Amino acid sequence: MAKLKKMVSALGSLKDLSTARAEFDDASRVLPDEAIFPPNDIRPETTDARTLLLRITHATESQETTSQGDTFAVIHIPAANDFATVMTLNPSVQIESGLTFATIADEGGWPVIVAMVEDILGVRMDHVAELESSALGQVVTELGGLPVYCRAAFSADGTDFIEGTNHLDANTAGTFTSADPIDDAGQTRTRNQRVTLRALIQALKTAGLAKEPNKGATVLGHFAGGIHHDAALTTMELGKIANSLRQLESDDIAVVTIPTTSRREDDGTVIIDFDVEAMPALKGAMAGNDLPDFFRYLVSLGY
Repeated sequence: MAKLKKMVSALGSLKDLSTARAEFDDASRVLPDEAIFPPNDIRPETTDARTLLLRITHATESQETTSQGDTFAVIHIPAANDFATVMTLNPSVQIESGLTFATIADEGGWPVIVAMVEDILGVRMDHVAELESSALGQVVTELGGLPVYCRAAFSADGTDFIEGTNHLDANTAGTFTSADPIDDAGQTRTRNQRVTLRALIQALKTAGLAKEPNKGATVLGHFAGGIHHDAALTTMELGKIANSLRQLESDDIAVVTIPTTSRREDDGTVIIDFDVEAMPALKGAMAGNDLPDFFRYLVSLGY
């Protein structure tokens, strides 16, 4: 009887997993390539690396723009498959003529967003995914919450975050990563996004999802319920990316913020620029063989 129950349970798990896969791969979840990617002749060359541009949206009425409080992150796994980096980007960073990434993104949409990120990093975005923060919150709860470190106490949307370690759940993860509690043009918010992604990746790595079909199906189902993605990002391709991250040691996954500098104008406005000294080295690392050393160095500097 015990074996029969185990078999029935396994069959139920496989059915749930099949349902989650079907929802993720459903045509309604797919963004047409022409709606998300810029013209091919202005894009970097295709390589054997895997690179995913992830946008986590926060649908709140208080946001002045669509993307100012969103999370923009690039997951890059080089062809050697021996390292990975996750890079968060501050939407307040100046791009050109005084315009920020967020302003240009809101006006141009996905093709312009992809073009900007490819120009910033010098690598091609193989995949694009847009995830609702509410769906991510469900994943966080399923994983038992996320421990994240906050440098300074703040309150937002009725939640008090302490200086030190906070435990995020479905109700607080979105607030922690979208609130702008300090007048520093989103630098603190981007840092919060970075530490949350780091904790999320660690939780996914240690959750044993591959060995627990029930839990794996539930997590995939939560992702599927709030995601839109390019056609090539199927569950099979997502599985390859996840498997690459799962097989790496924690020290071989660097979660950083794309380096920027800040300055305060006479009127008090904080301006964010890319770090002119760090960015050429970053692009060089992305194109060369010293990617692990460079990104470990960024981690040591606190980026």
